[in-house]
Amino acid sequence: PELKSLADTYDSVFLHPKFYECACLAVGSVLQLVDKVVSAEIQNGLAVVRPPGHHAYWEKMNGYSMFNNLAIAANYAKQNHGVERILIVDWDVHHGQSLQYIFEDDSSILYFSIHRYEHGEFWPHLPESDSQAVGIGRGEGYNINIPWNKIGMGDADYIT
Repeated sequence: PELKSLADTYDSVFLHPKFYECACLAVGSVLQLVDKVVSAEIQNGLAVVRPPGHHAYWEKMNGYSMFNNLAIAANYAKQNHGVERILIVDWDVHHGQSLQYIFEDDSSILYFSIHRYEHGEFWPHLPESDSQAVGIGRGEGYNINIPWNKIGMGDADYIT
C-alpha cells in the first residue's frame, strides 16, 4: 500500500515491490563499471541499466528514476579516482533535465543530450531542454542540448 501511495503521486509510474532493490543494483553496477574502466581492467564499457536515472534529482526521484546513476557515477569517478573531465552523452527520447541541473555549473563535466523536444510540448516540457541552455557560471558552454522538434528522425538526421 505504501508503494502504491507513492506511485500515485507520479504520472504514469508503477513502483514494483523490488524497485528500490533494482535501483540499488543498477547504480552499483555503474560504479563497478567505473572502477573497472578507470583501473584499466577493461578498456571501455557500457552500462545498460533500468531504471535509467537521468530524471532523478539529488533529493528526490522523478520520471521513473530513483537514483541518478550517471550523476552518482560521475561524482564517484571524480572523488574516488581523481578523474578531472567527464563526457556524458544522454541519448534518450526524453531530456535528462536532472543531469543538466546537477552539472550545469560544473566545467569538469560536458553534458550532451539529444532528445525529442517538439518546441517544449514533449515531456519534461522545459525551456531548459532547448538549445539555448548552455550551462551557467563556470559551466557555461559545458551543456549541449540537441532538441528535436519533429518526430520520426532517421539515420540521416543523426548523421547530420
